[in-house]
Amino acid sequence: MTINLKPELQQLIQQDIERGAYQSVEESVERAVQMLHDEEELLWENKDAIHREIGRGLAELDRGEGISGDESRARLQEKKADWLNRPRPSS
Repeated sequence: MTINLKPELQQLIQQDIERGAYQSVEESVERAVQMLHDEEELLWENKDAIHREIGRGLAELDRGEGISGDESRARLQEKKADWLNRPRPSS
């Protein structure tokens, strides 16, 4: 099988190889495909629960129980800042 990648993706793979994340193009692509497969499988296995939660969220919004987009973004920014400021274990 021959796979043609956009130059931007080729560059990303090459960067990962150069920094030691992968030993070869094949290893990088194999990992990416496996991760994508695992994600799709997880979504498929949980699709009913995901649909229920989306429905529940939409019903909350219909009842006026949601928060504004600005408030949501502010909360996410706060969580991001907390995460970035968390002490990291030493290597």
